[in-house]
Amino acid sequence: MSRSVAPLSKPTGFADATGEVRGAPLSGLTGATTDSYGTDRSVHNLLQESQARMASSKKTESRTRGRPSSRETMLDAAEAVVLKQGVAALTLDAVAREAGASKGGVMYNFPSKEALLTALVERIIEGNAKGVAAAAEKMADSPTRHLKAYVTNSVDDLQGDDRVSGTLLATVANNPKLVARMRDFIHARFLATSKNLDFERAGVVHLATEGLWFMELLQISPFNPRQRARLAKRLLKMADECGDA
Repeated sequence: MSRSVAPLSKPTGFADATGEVRGAPLSGLTGATTDSYGTDRSVHNLLQESQARMASSKKTESRTRGRPSSRETMLDAAEAVVLKQGVAALTLDAVAREAGASKGGVMYNFPSKEALLTALVERIIEGNAKGVAAAAEKMADSPTRHLKAYVTNSVDDLQGDDRVSGTLLATVANNPKLVARMRDFIHARFLATSKNLDFERAGVVHLATEGLWFMELLQISPFNPRQRARLAKRLLKMADECGDA
């Protein structure tokens, strides 16, 4: 989730055709951005903060509940239900059956289906942020490292998060709160991975990468494995060229 469905209307905070970002100048790519709560943050820390929040949440859960795996077990079960039966079958009862737990146990972590869906989206977001960070750690330090890490993480073979993303696609698209959450994350990720790079080139790399991911998610890609490998290699080269003067 790379990865989400973007709304048809242009959201606040995105660059328009003139290169201006509504609510912030294009130079904001190299400075700070403002989150949904009006807090200024350095864009290069956005993905790292996302991971920190997840780690902190797990530690708090471990201390206060005494069952550090309970919430994750319920989310694992929810993903299994979605993948096996579709999002329409996602109910608290279905999750309880899949997890081998009581409905009360599910409701202790997620009091409603809406809370469960929100947690699934957050898990996908956190997984994507971790994937980009992990890919970046394996690369030599360079201005384009985080953009190349994003491309690498996105063009990897479809994993569990991607399959769950595809199944949740329609539900997310019809839920304004989930759309807003995904839009904020993708906007922040673009700012973080394109910092100090050529805007147009980085934007094209982002569009092409998302396009490939989305076609494969829907299983409509026209490329065979050999062609796909060539395109992935070309995307990485294009990403590297975004740092050229």
